[in-house]
Formats: sequence, structure tokens, C-alpha cells
Amino acid sequence: MALGGRYTIAILAALALPLTALAVARTALDGSADPTRPAAASAAHIVVASPTTASPTTVSPAADGATAGSGVAAAGDAAAGDAAAVGFGFPGTEATDPGGSHTTEITLRSGRSYELHTTARAGKARPLVILLHAYRHDAATMRDLSGATPFSEVKDFVLAYGHAIGGAWNSGSCCAGTNRTDDVAYLRELVADAETRTPVDPTRIYVWGYSNGGMMAARAVCEAPEIFAAAGVVAGGLLVPCEQAPIRMMHIHGTADTTVPWRGGWSDYVQVSFPDSRTESSRVTSSSVVTGVPWPGGHEWPWWATGLLWDFSAPQRLVTPPASAR
Repeated sequence: MALGGRYTIAILAALALPLTALAVARTALDGSADPTRPAAASAAHIVVASPTTASPTTVSPAADGATAGSGVAAAGDAAAGDAAAVGFGFPGTEATDPGGSHTTEITLRSGRSYELHTTARAGKARPLVILLHAYRHDAATMRDLSGATPFSEVKDFVLAYGHAIGGAWNSGSCCAGTNRTDDVAYLRELVADAETRTPVDPTRIYVWGYSNGGMMAARAVCEAPEIFAAAGVVAGGLLVPCEQAPIRMMHIHGTADTTVPWRGGWSDYVQVSFPDSRTESSRVTSSSVVTGVPWPGGHEWPWWATGLLWDFSAPQRLVTPPASAR
């Protein structure tokens, strides 16, 4: 994977942004004021330390706050749409919508399964986004939380929803317990299968996840850097060493989260102690880019997260690896 420059960590924050401004920004997106949520942000608002002058840094407590900007207005509207507009396919079946897109529940050779959503558009290979649900959730819940299905049609990418065994991903110290399933191998198999079913751009494969799914997304990009060009983590964290290769990762996290604390510590919900999300620079290799997005919320997938993760991921590309590496 050709990734240059020294390690950088970017922070998007707007503590000083008044609630009235947030309300105006929200109204501009969908016509309804919601001062309790931050305005959506775009990649254009990411402030990245200069790769020629900056040394590895961490987020200070003073940087906690809302993300601001207006670059994903259209994306925010799409992500907030009704994910139930596309039917959920049962094993061996397909559900289609009037627009020509279809959702298929696929069983892999390993016996595991996933959900694949594609459109009927012909032609070019498209990016692939794999979305991983939270602990004890499922793909249907992830579709509803993220609004990613209609959003994928707006942005023209292939979308897959993963299924964890027993509702838990083996992301490291959380949350699979004694289940030591190799979920990275599962994601490799998922990608290989999706590539046989629809044209996929092998340089633009991304993995996103919520909570335990976000932890799994972080593990996947660390352990399969020849597959994934970027990862998106919401209310999760990096629980494994990440020194195999440089990575690109965005981490969105509510500073009031008590399930997976932003500043680290014990979680009564999953009976695990989490590392401090502000010190992820110590767990990744040089030349990585980790974009931290703290916001004043709890353990949730904020309405603007899907659009922001896409804005971050879409420009990221891999040098196409040898077929043997895939």
C-alpha cells in the first residue's frame, strides 16, 4: 500500500460554535432546527498536521467538542433517509426496489453470511463499503441506524452488511468472549465473494463499523491493509497493535459515551477496560493518518456520521495488490 508522509492525527472540533449556529446549520440541511446535534462536517474541514513539520500528537481534553461544517449537506439528507425503503432479502433470495437496486442475503462457502446491496447501473467498477453492526445488534439494525442503503445509491457505491457470530465481533479484547472466530478471515472472504457478484474497484474497499463493529473495522484495516483502503469507526476503538502497515482511519466518538468511554476505562456493559481513544497514535505505525472526531454525544451513531465517513473514505485508494495477496 503506497501511503506517504509521517504519521498525522487530525481533529475536527467546534466547542465555540454557538447552539444558534448549529440550529441554522441543521435547518439548512433538512429544514428543521436541532440544536442538540452538531452540524455535519466534510473532508474539506479536516485540519491535518503538516507531514513535514508535525510530530505524532494526541487529542487533548480541550479539543473535545462538536464537528462543524456544511460540506455534506446533501449526504446528510440521504443518510437520514428511510433505510427500510429497500427490502431485506432472506437466505437465497433477493429483494428489489422500483429503482432497480437489489439486496441479497448471501451464504459464503465457510457457512457464514452477509447482505449485499447493489444497483442495476451498468459499467464501471464501484467502491465497496462493508458496514459492521454493534454488539448484540444485526444488519437490519445497522441499516436503520446508518441510513447507508439509500445513501449508497446516491453516492454510487456497493454496500455490504456483515453478520457477526452470536452478535459479537472478535475485535481484540472485546467483545467475543471465548469465541475466537477469525473475523478478519471472514471479511476477506466477504470481499472476494462480492467481487464475483458485481464490479468492485479493488483500490477503494472500505470497512466501517459501530461500537464493537467499529473495533472490528479498526482491526480489519490493521491486519488486512492490502484489502482495505480506509476504516471508519463510530463509538469504537483500536484494540490491537497496528504496526503492519500505514492505515487511514476516521474515529467518531461521543465524549459523553459511558459504554465505550472516549477517554478509556472500564465499561460495565461489556466488562472490559478500554484504552484511551486520544492516544491511538501509540498503536499505529508511522505514515498512518487517524482522524479523530470527538463530539458531545453518547454511545450512538450520529445522523451525520455516514456522510462524514464517506467524505473521508472516498478519496483513499490502494495501489492494487497482487492477486495472490487477496
